Amino acid sequence: MEKVLVLLMSLLMISSSESENSKKLSALEGAWEMELGVDQAAKMRTVMTIQSPYVFISTFNVETKEFFNAQGGMIEMLGNTLKYVVEFHTEDSNEIGKSYEIITEINRNKLSATIEVMGERQTVTYSRIDAGNSDLAGSWRITDRMRDGEMQAMRLGSRKTIKMITGTRFQWVAFDPESKSFSGTGGGTIKLENGEYTEHIEFFSRNPDRVGANLTFNYEVDGNKWIHSGLSSSGSPIKEIWTRQ
Repeated sequence: MEKVLVLLMSLLMISSSESENSKKLSALEGAWEMELGVDQAAKMRTVMTIQSPYVFISTFNVETKEFFNAQGGMIEMLGNTLKYVVEFHTEDSNEIGKSYEIITEINRNKLSATIEVMGERQTVTYSRIDAGNSDLAGSWRITDRMRDGEMQAMRLGSRKTIKMITGTRFQWVAFDPESKSFSGTGGGTIKLENGEYTEHIEFFSRNPDRVGANLTFNYEVDGNKWIHSGLSSSGSPIKEIWTRQ
């Protein structure tokens, strides 16, 4: 009986710890923008979006339509420490697979993130842009797509296309952590209204001419499925199913 009680107490402690870590991760979820000096801010923006179990960090310039870099990967909360495993990195593929521990602290919508790189501790401050509070908020992986008029499940391998949605922002990334390859990314702001989902593109790694464009689609959330349909930028009909990660 005593052993059973010890086991139950241990399970309760683990459950309580996981619940507390989940709450701390939820507090981080949403969109954040790195605080930069005036001169730097005029040239670029660095936006970090967090929706479990992913984080994306991208640097771009809306005015010049330049995309500079992006990185991201899987995250896990351990106390006040964010464990980050890099799955894509546009500037240095050698970073892929590396794991970092980032000490986080939130104070009045300011996020302080401290990380040790090559023996040096660096602290960066972000300001909150939004919280992940839309009905689409989350990290989604494309799993089904309409072909020849029929919905077909996609063969899922190591290559991923993930779309992250926060309260006001979106970003999609196509990458393969096994081959350390990166196919592309794009992101910006969103508007959700009357079953319609509108993207306003602020950066696009493949084609800067798409920056500034608006794309509107129909959307429906059914459990852990996001049904996405409408016309592509070329005018072709599309229908996709994205599955919550």
